[in-house]
Amino acid sequence: MRIFLFLVLTYFCLSKNIFSQDVLYTVSGSIIKAKVIEINANEIKYKNFNNLEGPMYLIYNTDVVLIQFANGSSQIINGNAPALNPIKTETLVAKKTQQKPNQNLYYMNQNLLSINALALANGDVTLMYDRDFCNSKLSLSVLGGYNFNTRMGFLNSFINSSREHAKKNFDVGLGINFMPNNTKRGQYFVGLLAKYMGYTYDTPIDTTNNQLIFAKAKGYQMAVMVTNGWFVRISQNFNFKIFGSFGIPINSPELKSSYKIAPKIYLGYCFGYRF
Repeated sequence: MRIFLFLVLTYFCLSKNIFSQDVLYTVSGSIIKAKVIEINANEIKYKNFNNLEGPMYLIYNTDVVLIQFANGSSQIINGNAPALNPIKTETLVAKKTQQKPNQNLYYMNQNLLSINALALANGDVTLMYDRDFCNSKLSLSVLGGYNFNTRMGFLNSFINSSREHAKKNFDVGLGINFMPNNTKRGQYFVGLLAKYMGYTYDTPIDTTNNQLIFAKAKGYQMAVMVTNGWFVRISQNFNFKIFGSFGIPINSPELKSSYKIAPKIYLGYCFGYRF
């Protein structure tokens, strides 16, 4: 009688333990003891039965043959699975994979909008837009600036000395840059920059009564320059851009001939937002 009671209690305990968990039978023949949370058209969400407070796991429906639920019912998930050859009967514990930091994360955003802080010293408010392409090997740069200074700055002093009351109004530019390596947060680049600057100056139009009368005239300066610089990706969104450009300009005809061959230099220290 005692033996019979012992067997009954043992069976009851085992049955309760078996049917208190869901069991996933996989195509590879493995068995996963779990708590099924959700079944949808493509995948099954579940938690490890031994760690119900732990993370959620996913498994594709194509990798599961059937599920035996805790209430004793079962559901066929993949009826076209190949013949099983079970190789394991132990519980599989899904492992959380810890992703290693990927420094290419800083290259996910392809657009950079920045302001040239160095141009502010010259009275310019200059914005620059950079767009990466070709797997961040090339970038296209567009700049536009407006000058609030009452006269030419130091970098354009030769125009100021050549024309009366010369004042820079605006400049625009277009460039293309090549970046040899796109895996580092500090990235050297070399490229070409075409830049156009418009300015005004006073020019005499009448000498009646020995008095000069001045009128505003417009001048321009164009230049194609070689650029060298660095992109410094402080974070995924916050970037610096430091560069220097050097070339020979094409000036408006009114400029003194002695100044027309003076080199053109354009410097930038930009900081902005990458998106």
